[in-house]
Formats: sequence, structure tokens, C-alpha cells
Amino acid sequence: MNRSFYLTLHLLLDIVCRHTMALDKPRVMIVLEDNDAITNLAGLLWLKCYEVYKASTAEECLSKISELGNRKIHVVIISQQIALDGRAMLIVNLKRTNGETKILVVADEDTDKTKILDYGADEFTLKPISPENVADKLFMLLTREVVSDNR
Repeated sequence: MNRSFYLTLHLLLDIVCRHTMALDKPRVMIVLEDNDAITNLAGLLWLKCYEVYKASTAEECLSKISELGNRKIHVVIISQQIALDGRAMLIVNLKRTNGETKILVVADEDTDKTKILDYGADEFTLKPISPENVADKLFMLLTREVVSDNR
């Protein structure tokens, strides 16, 4: 298939996304060490009409969020290693910057759940990453926000 086909497909998907979302596309930041996992997850989330930003360190994540200014990141997906890095304290800094931002941590083991949630994460999923599972949890976090706002 040629380049114009993919460009047309991209434009059609973008039009569909704009018409299916109420206002803006939900913005998601992916912070993982594995570039392949970032690419796979970002591609799936883009197809599901999310605006995706990528980072590979806590510092890069905070810098990109700062650059966005008033364009709020709705959900941050973080690996456990980055989330629990004591030097960066990413979860604490994200919650301090914007308490409404939801945080989904990709954990190594189920036994880490309590520690992850105690740090302020809203949800977690286990490795190996299933992009569809992450997308489902992401949707759940976003709809939980809407439901609680309407109460």
C-alpha cells in the first residue's frame, strides 16, 4: 500500500475520533523503559482516539507535562521501576501538580499492589503488558472520573 493510502486512513481516523469524543481527546502520557512497549501501546491508544505523549524517565515525563501548560494530562501510565524510584517520586509529583490526573502503574508482581496504591496510584496492571488490558483500564479510569463528577 502506498503512502497516500496511509495518509487518507490517518485523516479518516482523526475525523472519526474528533466526532466520537465529546470535547477533546483524552490525553495520556506513557512512561516506560521499553521503547517497543511504548510504541505498541501508543499505537493502540491512538487508534482508540487518545492523544498520546511518550517519555522514558520520570524527569522527561514531568518536563513534557510542564511544557503542555494548561493542557491537562488525564492519565499517566508508568512502569513500577519509574513510579517507585525514590529520587524522582513521580507519583507524588504528578499528584502535587494536578490531583485530578489518574495514574496507572504497570507492576512486576501482584505483591507490589499495596505499595503502588499507597504511593498514590489509582490503578495497576501486571506485566507482561497487554495493550488491550491497559486500554480497558484506561477507559475505566476515565469513566470513573466522569461518573464521580456527576454525583
